[in-house]
Amino acid sequence: MGLLPSEPPASIIIDSNGSSSGPYSRTNFLSRVSLKDIWKPATKEICENDVWRQLRAAFSVLFSRSTLQEPAFKELVLLYTAPVDQTGNEKSYSLPTQQLKIYKMIPIPDLKVIFPNKKLSFRTLDTVRLDIATLLGLLAFFINHRFEDFFVSVSAFMLDVIAFGALIVFITRVVLGYKQTWDRYELLVNRTLYEKTLASGFGTIHFVVDASEQQQFKEAILAYALLLQAENNQVGSRKRIADLCEHFLYSKFKEQIEMPIDKAMETLLRLGLVTEDVTIKKLEGREASMVRRIKAVPFVKSYEVLKERWGHLLYQQ
Repeated sequence: MGLLPSEPPASIIIDSNGSSSGPYSRTNFLSRVSLKDIWKPATKEICENDVWRQLRAAFSVLFSRSTLQEPAFKELVLLYTAPVDQTGNEKSYSLPTQQLKIYKMIPIPDLKVIFPNKKLSFRTLDTVRLDIATLLGLLAFFINHRFEDFFVSVSAFMLDVIAFGALIVFITRVVLGYKQTWDRYELLVNRTLYEKTLASGFGTIHFVVDASEQQQFKEAILAYALLLQAENNQVGSRKRIADLCEHFLYSKFKEQIEMPIDKAMETLLRLGLVTEDVTIKKLEGREASMVRRIKAVPFVKSYEVLKERWGHLLYQQ
């Protein structure tokens, strides 16, 4: 997926020659909507230095409902090399292993989270909160505390010991606060990765193969169904079938795709559901032209062809 400003939907036009024009003929892009985009109506550039207009726009943005939008990878395959364990024995070594994982719905700003050698860092708010509390506590202690000599007053020295004990407890609490925040970050990252993991290890190969086969047969079924709806169950080119599929998906589901019609046709021809005839016509004074005719096998006959094929496969097993 990519980043492009949103555009209004355009009308779809398909002529009889198979050429098409419309938004379904290009890839679908998702625009990013951030806090900066939401606050844009209240900026000086839009309000033209009009303070009253800027205040009204600011209140309208603050008290109205806004939606943030981030592009995300629907499915993402990650292949990386696992780190090698370092041992003290120089003769013993191990080769790096390849790891393969598949994730779903990973926002583009959070892409670094799935990497194996990622480094976590505190948010600015958490860093400021912890650091300011620590500095203020230490500053108040050293400013208000008076250091007394042991030989001057034993009771004052005991108070110093108690004060330093409280200081140690305070520093321990600060360190534990940092550790608790760090553990919370790691727990959040691990939980997110667990929820968004589709497959890992050797199961990734099965997932990719199954998804590829399923997608391939979906394309073939869509092309065959639209061929049955065409005039005389036939069209004059593969590009015409691709245009019909793209037009159908956009008109029904508002999905903009680029139909890989060659793979779908190979599947249909292999299963015997479609026939493709190519003839060469040569006219006097002109170069020879190739005429293609793609025709879908009727539904009843297709059922018999598939039934016979499946029975043959079961008989072989």
